Amino acid sequence: MKMLYLIGWWLLLAAVGGPAARAQSCDEAVTLPEAAKRYANGNFDDVFALLGPCAKNSGFSTTGQVQAYRLLALSYLAVDSLAQSQRAIGQLLVLSPQAEPDYADPPRYKALFQYVRSTQEQVTQVTSVSKKAENILFAPATVVVLTSRDFEQRGYQTMEQMLHDLPGFDVIKGNGVGYSNFYQRGYRSTSNDRTLILIDGVEENDLVSSSVLLSPQYSLSDLDRVEIIYGPASTLYGANAFTGVINIITKSFRNQPGPARMFGVSAQTRAGTYNTQYLDGVLSARTPDVAISLTARAYRSSSRDLSVYPEWNYSARTANDYTGLLDLTGTAASDYLKTRALPPSSLYTIGYGSNGAANAIRLTPQGAARAAQLDNAVFGDSIGGQPVGFSNNKYDWFVRGKVEFKDLTISFLNWQTDEGATPWYTNRMTVPAGGNPRWITHDRAFSLTYTKQFSDKFSILNLTSYLLHEIDGATNLVTYRGYYNNSFSFLELSRDSMARAITTYQYRISTQLRNELRLFWSPRTNLDINGGVEVRSGLIQGNYITSTTGFADETGTIPTSAAVVLGGNNFRTTDLGIYAQANYRPAKNLKLVAGVRVDNNAVRDNGGYGTVSNPRLAAIYGYGKFVLKGIYSQAFKDASFLQKYGTTTARALANPTLQPERVRNFESSLYYQATKQLSASLVAYRSSYDNAVGTARVQLENGTFTQQFQPIGSRLIWGLQAEGSYKSALLNIWWNATYTHPTDQANGLRISDIADYTANAGGDYQLGRLSVYLSGNLVGRRRTGAGTSGSLNPQTSFDPFLILNTNLTYHNLIINGLAVQVSVNNLLDKEYFVPGIREANNILIASRFPQDRRFFSLGAYYTLPTAPTK
Repeated sequence: MKMLYLIGWWLLLAAVGGPAARAQSCDEAVTLPEAAKRYANGNFDDVFALLGPCAKNSGFSTTGQVQAYRLLALSYLAVDSLAQSQRAIGQLLVLSPQAEPDYADPPRYKALFQYVRSTQEQVTQVTSVSKKAENILFAPATVVVLTSRDFEQRGYQTMEQMLHDLPGFDVIKGNGVGYSNFYQRGYRSTSNDRTLILIDGVEENDLVSSSVLLSPQYSLSDLDRVEIIYGPASTLYGANAFTGVINIITKSFRNQPGPARMFGVSAQTRAGTYNTQYLDGVLSARTPDVAISLTARAYRSSSRDLSVYPEWNYSARTANDYTGLLDLTGTAASDYLKTRALPPSSLYTIGYGSNGAANAIRLTPQGAARAAQLDNAVFGDSIGGQPVGFSNNKYDWFVRGKVEFKDLTISFLNWQTDEGATPWYTNRMTVPAGGNPRWITHDRAFSLTYTKQFSDKFSILNLTSYLLHEIDGATNLVTYRGYYNNSFSFLELSRDSMARAITTYQYRISTQLRNELRLFWSPRTNLDINGGVEVRSGLIQGNYITSTTGFADETGTIPTSAAVVLGGNNFRTTDLGIYAQANYRPAKNLKLVAGVRVDNNAVRDNGGYGTVSNPRLAAIYGYGKFVLKGIYSQAFKDASFLQKYGTTTARALANPTLQPERVRNFESSLYYQATKQLSASLVAYRSSYDNAVGTARVQLENGTFTQQFQPIGSRLIWGLQAEGSYKSALLNIWWNATYTHPTDQANGLRISDIADYTANAGGDYQLGRLSVYLSGNLVGRRRTGAGTSGSLNPQTSFDPFLILNTNLTYHNLIINGLAVQVSVNNLLDKEYFVPGIREANNILIASRFPQDRRFFSLGAYYTLPTAPTK
């Protein structure tokens, strides 16, 4: 009857030339205020008549359409047309997925709004590409979005697990310092420093190394969605947005459904193999004026015991371990004896050529046994009273507080990763004992986000953040000096020198203050302009402060090798970025995008890279069920402070004048929406990199050699990326595939450690309250070592592998909102390896990392249920 009543009113008004007829012009400046007045007066039929013909009319701006659907939803709800109100809210969220109800809106509308949001089939808009909400299909970049529902459905326990399912990522998981390295779109680097990672727009990349620790510390309980951008994004983000951007977007608690005053709880916990446990939750409270939330996560794991592999076996050495290990032949033997007078000994033999010159020094069986005995002062023994043995215990935590007002959000974030450094390094480099070595990182961020809508056509956003990044003074590396790693040789053996372990503690702290003002202007319905000004000021530490007595932040000193950099160990840096982007629609289905950003950097008064500019151009065309994109973009990667000023024993020469890397990227894509449930896309890209930074061997004035970061060449990477999905009420299936061809143009060699192809797929099927999920990761052969560029690995390739994962989730167990999940990762218990990181050579740095075997876990999720109020 209600529907017939509404239809009757529509026909009557149309016939007599009432408000429906008068609104056909769809003048936004007139129609919207009039509709709001009619709603306030309770004349809901007039609202339908005024806005019904205009809500989808192109004469309304996006902001106007959002306001129109809000008024329609409120009016439908007022006359108890629940289904139509839901549809209107659904259309509103398509246009503006970040929209929230107003404080003054009825509680019933707020509850319905959140219900529609939680049941929306897919994310249709993103905010990370242009720093404003836009349709994902018409965004000038390739974007993948994963929601909190995806995380729960797939059983992700850490943010890092997400990467394995994404197209275009090569993941090198070492489970030690840094936890995991990933290379986006075929660009191999020494750390995670080419992809920019944000939390609600605040950067997470380390201030010194530009890297990011994507360890298990990040909370998942307050996650709303993650937006992953592929390709250069410096046009809006500046440096480090080189191969892509990952923006972690958290939930807003200001307009949750329910009464004006409420308290909320959402939590998840899990326990599994390798003594892995975590607790992750968020508490929220709200009044009519403010919402406060506190998020926390605690994670611990002993990690997999790798002592079954020779690289991490710390048991007592035997004579067999030294067969041929110390032997010297040819010029190596003669050079050794030129500077060392070896006494006669039964521990070794010295061979001589026909010319009487020494040409070989070899251990005797007695010498091998003695070398093992002397090394066993460390191996199979203890250090500082703690037994030597494999140890990689992990203790990570995360705390975040957030206060949300209508236009202002205040946030404080603090996390720590406390991880063993063992898997990166072999037993020829370090010897663990009593939980050491450790790598402890602190990250603190304070931010203020202010938004203001001045009119339908103009708004601003101002983001201020203060970052403090610290390597804790308890961070340490236990280095081993003995015969097994050739630190000691025949002379030490003749002197009966015992092996020893040295613990070096390290400390580093850097800070940065950043402010970004963004402006959004829509002068016409088919033209949007956004731009901004970003200013950063930082104080960055160059080298670590080190100590051998502990508490490096209190007892440490700057290593002597840092003296090659003048002016001390701290660097004042200032950055200014100005950017703008215009989106113009000359026709309904055609969008043209043009943007540019100019950055200026100064280190102290006379350093820095100066001024660089980076454009973005895109044309996007929709035709029926197809969307075609053509994109050209540029980006730059400023050499990190670690690369410019950091020195080590092996890399004693800094390079303060190191210039930024540059990339030019061409990209085209085709998206096809076959049906409402079925879609697919194909992307082709070609990226040309110049001034690629890497390590080079250089000679010092004293004739010795060392390493230095230098521009070592250019790279050409092209590839294909395909995705697809099928979504229905009971069955959801997703898949993606990637082909990557990375080449070092300086030598024509393929870049090492990048898989030729990857393919990932997963599906979830609902059986009442039970959901069954199965996924697979197929990774092709990875070439490395000889014949490739960027690796000293003694291996030449890593075999392809297929890993299956599954979980069963039972929803609403005992009470609504409680779910229990059983997960099995690596279902078939596959043993497989990935390449080592950096300059892996299997002497000091492991050339391979064995990945986790079958991993069982039991988890529980609890979220206050959300449902429409009737």
